[in-house]
Amino acid sequence: MILTESAAPKPSLGQWLRHPAWAPLNDAAAWQRLTTAINPLWSLGEVRARVVRNVIETPHVRSLWLKPNRHFRGFQPGQHLMLELEIAGVRHSRCYSLSAAPRRDGLLRLTIKAKDRGLVSLAAHRLEPGQIVRISQASGDFASKVSTAPLLMISAGSGITPMLSILDGHANTAATTDICLIHGARDSGDWIGADELKQRALQLPGLKIHFHGSAESGRLRAQDLHTLVPDWADRNALLCGPDDFMQAVEVHYAEAGLSSRLQSESFGRRAALIDTDASTHAITHGKPEQMFTANSGQSLLEAAEAAGLQPRFGCRRGICMSCQCRKHSGTVKNLLTGQLSSPGEELIQLCISTPQSAVELAL
Repeated sequence: MILTESAAPKPSLGQWLRHPAWAPLNDAAAWQRLTTAINPLWSLGEVRARVVRNVIETPHVRSLWLKPNRHFRGFQPGQHLMLELEIAGVRHSRCYSLSAAPRRDGLLRLTIKAKDRGLVSLAAHRLEPGQIVRISQASGDFASKVSTAPLLMISAGSGITPMLSILDGHANTAATTDICLIHGARDSGDWIGADELKQRALQLPGLKIHFHGSAESGRLRAQDLHTLVPDWADRNALLCGPDDFMQAVEVHYAEAGLSSRLQSESFGRRAALIDTDASTHAITHGKPEQMFTANSGQSLLEAAEAAGLQPRFGCRRGICMSCQCRKHSGTVKNLLTGQLSSPGEELIQLCISTPQSAVELAL
């Protein structure tokens, strides 16, 4: 018998490519660093944008004009996106409405009001042309009720921003829709987009604008609808503004049996459902296991932050999904809908979830 040594099998293409010698070429993070070094706007899939202009609108409001990279898929008037900024080495993100309609040059406009202790809004005001920021894809269905039917827009303060985008879109298409806009601000100096809206009134024959200055006439009230727009109940309506203002208008529509006509876009965090149960629950997370406590009625995001943790978040109002987290066990209540979760494993949003039992999270 003649014994022969069999030849070693040849490696497959996949095995060859996985050889340690090729490791640098298979490292997505390394490629990302390389492309960023060549051009900060380039990425393998991340949506980034270059700041083109930073325009002063009022003493407390600026508009950022951004040029997104090729990964941005576009948007519809009335939608919003997340702006992410790195501040002191930590990424922070907030949700902002797009305040202009899609343009041929591809530029996006975010109109941002700086808050006294608004970490992201103040940083956004300091952005300079040429700087690169991260943004999300656009989302939201705020303008889903917009059609050729008569429309009522109700806004206050920075709540005007999605209205600007929608009206800009109407102007681009020369729409003749019957639109009434009611906008409340402290005075004419705080009226965001005042000159732009006056131009829209000239372009859109069906547009009527009612400005309400609270410094002179008191705060805009839901009851003012009857005086300013007598046929308000016959119109589809869009609403955006501070929480207390929006809640008053929503109650007004609900009492009239017209909630189905009203589409709301929250500006800032919406008030949650009142939970009269003040019991405290243990929230465990991590390996080795750590624990903090949260009250029923308190969001898990707030409780985690109060315990010194820094979970990822964005809009803080249940829209952007940035704070989505895996719950291993326990029951939580949705602060917006009142719906109870199952006791088992599932994804939840920390900003709108409050514990109803002991909860284990994958933070």
